[in-house]
Amino acid sequence: MKCFTKKLLFGILLAAFYIFCCLTPPIFALTTQELEQQIAEEERRMTIIERRAAYYEDLIKKAGEKERGILGQITQYDQKKQKTEQQIKVLELKQAKAQRRIKELNEDIKKTDARIEEIKGYLRERFVAIYKYGGMAEIDLLLTASTAHEAMSTSILLGKIAREDENMIDDLALSREKIEASKKELEEQKALFESQEKKLQGERKRYKAEIEKRNALLGKLRKEKALHEQAARELQQAQQEVGNTIRRLMRQKQELIAKERERNEKPTRVIAYVPVGGRLDWPLRGEVSETFGKRVHPVFKTTTMHTGIDIRAPRGTAVRAAGPGEVLYVGWLRGYGQIIIIDHGRDLSTVYAHLSSTGVDEGQGVSKGQVIGHVGSTGVSTGPHLHFEVRVNGDARDPMKYLQ
Repeated sequence: MKCFTKKLLFGILLAAFYIFCCLTPPIFALTTQELEQQIAEEERRMTIIERRAAYYEDLIKKAGEKERGILGQITQYDQKKQKTEQQIKVLELKQAKAQRRIKELNEDIKKTDARIEEIKGYLRERFVAIYKYGGMAEIDLLLTASTAHEAMSTSILLGKIAREDENMIDDLALSREKIEASKKELEEQKALFESQEKKLQGERKRYKAEIEKRNALLGKLRKEKALHEQAARELQQAQQEVGNTIRRLMRQKQELIAKERERNEKPTRVIAYVPVGGRLDWPLRGEVSETFGKRVHPVFKTTTMHTGIDIRAPRGTAVRAAGPGEVLYVGWLRGYGQIIIIDHGRDLSTVYAHLSSTGVDEGQGVSKGQVIGHVGSTGVSTGPHLHFEVRVNGDARDPMKYLQ
């Protein structure tokens, strides 16, 4: 019976030692290599996007005010939005990595708890066996050893088991605490990632709104630009129409004079014209708000030709003939509104546009300084003023070179 008891107790002790030494798997067995590779790849892409965004931002700064238009702003916000989306993507991958690691640690905690309970179970069995067979069981093992070597080996084993009994549960508990600490750190890191993502989502939403706002403004500007370009084309056509009208009327007048000469008839009327080298008078006195020459629109950058000068004056101000001559045309022309054209001889003519009223008739002779109409804002006009032109054979010339 004692031999059986000895073998049973020795077997229990050996089993406990075997469990501790051989059944302890590694705590951090799982890997997240794929997530690490994904994060590295997305961070590389984010670096490329950041460089691209910085390039466009620098390009816009160097280009000056002209390039800081709506299109430049849209490009800038689009780059920022793309950069933010890439940052969100990286954070989502990091969150996934942290979540997976938390899951791994939870599994490790479960395994550690199960291992602690398992070892506690074996220890309970060993303590029950020792209690069952009496407190002298360990001494009995030593006294019943067949040889001194067996007794020494048994003593060493008992001492080792006693030391391991003392440290086993503490070591496992410490491991569990470390796992819990790692889990807490990861959860805090995950919460930080979520907070950063929330902030980035807000930025992405703001950039998207800015892009939509500027796209709407760009659409409006493009529409306005199209209307402005159409108006500019119509104005150019109107300017050509004035020249064509003058040439046509001049031609008709010359044909009439030629027919009168063929019939040896005296001219039906005697008209005084501007003498050779003579200067023209100002049709009215006022501020010249627009000069002759090319004009560039401040917003649309379109170029138009201003074929005369604009003289600002209150509505109803008297407009006078710049020199003696014959009234070629009185009426309306597209863009010019109500208009008077006077022939001053030698292919020289003057144009008076945007009038509110006229006081002369076609074919009528006029003298220098005679009131021919009044300032208005008819046709395409930004307010009351006189648009005054000087034309030679129908082609526009700078009036300032003819006025005295």
